[in-house]
Amino acid sequence: MESTDKGRLDCEFHELIGALDAISRLKEELELRLEEARDDCVRETLDNIIAHVGAQIIEYQRRKKQFSFS
Repeated sequence: MESTDKGRLDCEFHELIGALDAISRLKEELELRLEEARDDCVRETLDNIIAHVGAQIIEYQRRKKQFSFS
Protein backbone atom coordinates (compact mmCIF):
# COMPACT_ATOMS: atom_id res chain seq x y z
CA MET A 1 0.00 0.00 0.00
CA GLU A 2 1.36 3.38 -0.96
CA SER A 3 1.91 5.96 1.74
CA THR A 4 -0.69 8.28 0.17
CA ASP A 5 -3.28 5.49 0.36
CA LYS A 6 -2.33 4.81 3.98
CA GLY A 7 -2.54 8.52 4.78
CA ARG A 8 -5.95 8.80 3.13
CA LEU A 9 -7.25 5.78 5.05
CA ASP A 10 -5.86 7.16 8.32
CA CYS A 11 -7.60 10.47 7.64
CA GLU A 12 -10.90 8.74 6.84
CA PHE A 13 -10.62 6.66 10.00
CA HIS A 14 -10.03 9.70 12.19
CA GLU A 15 -12.91 11.56 10.52
CA LEU A 16 -15.13 8.55 11.22
CA ILE A 17 -14.08 8.48 14.87
CA GLY A 18 -14.80 12.21 15.16
CA ALA A 19 -18.21 11.83 13.53
CA LEU A 20 -19.06 8.91 15.80
CA ASP A 21 -18.08 10.93 18.86
CA ALA A 22 -20.09 13.96 17.73
CA ILE A 23 -23.22 12.02 16.89
CA SER A 24 -23.01 10.07 20.16
CA ARG A 25 -22.87 13.36 22.08
CA LEU A 26 -25.82 14.64 20.06
CA LYS A 27 -27.82 11.55 21.02
CA GLU A 28 -26.99 12.06 24.70
CA GLU A 29 -28.10 15.71 24.49
CA LEU A 30 -31.36 14.76 22.78
CA GLU A 31 -32.05 12.11 25.42
CA LEU A 32 -31.63 14.77 28.14
CA ARG A 33 -34.08 17.03 26.33
CA LEU A 34 -36.49 14.12 26.02
CA GLU A 35 -36.48 13.71 29.79
CA GLU A 36 -37.36 17.39 30.16
CA ALA A 37 -40.06 17.48 27.47
CA ARG A 38 -43.61 17.84 28.71
CA ASP A 39 -45.55 17.94 25.46
CA ASP A 40 -46.40 14.55 23.91
CA CYS A 41 -45.81 15.88 20.40
CA VAL A 42 -42.32 17.09 21.35
CA ARG A 43 -41.58 13.76 23.02
CA GLU A 44 -42.65 11.84 19.92
CA THR A 45 -40.53 14.05 17.69
CA LEU A 46 -37.50 13.66 19.92
CA ASP A 47 -38.05 9.88 20.06
CA ASN A 48 -38.02 9.76 16.26
CA ILE A 49 -34.87 11.88 16.03
CA ILE A 50 -33.10 9.80 18.70
CA ALA A 51 -34.01 6.61 16.82
CA HIS A 52 -32.59 8.05 13.59
CA VAL A 53 -29.39 9.20 15.31
CA GLY A 54 -29.10 5.77 16.92
CA ALA A 55 -29.31 4.14 13.50
CA GLN A 56 -26.55 6.44 12.27
CA ILE A 57 -24.37 5.46 15.24
CA ILE A 58 -24.84 1.79 14.37
CA GLU A 59 -23.83 2.49 10.76
CA TYR A 60 -20.72 4.44 11.82
CA GLN A 61 -19.75 1.64 14.22
CA ARG A 62 -20.12 -0.86 11.36
CA ARG A 63 -17.83 1.26 9.20
CA LYS A 64 -15.33 1.52 12.05
CA LYS A 65 -15.26 -2.29 12.32
CA GLN A 66 -14.56 -2.50 8.58
CA PHE A 67 -11.44 -0.40 9.10
CA SER A 68 -10.28 -2.89 11.72
CA PHE A 69 -10.43 -5.69 9.16
CA SER A 70 -8.67 -3.74 6.39
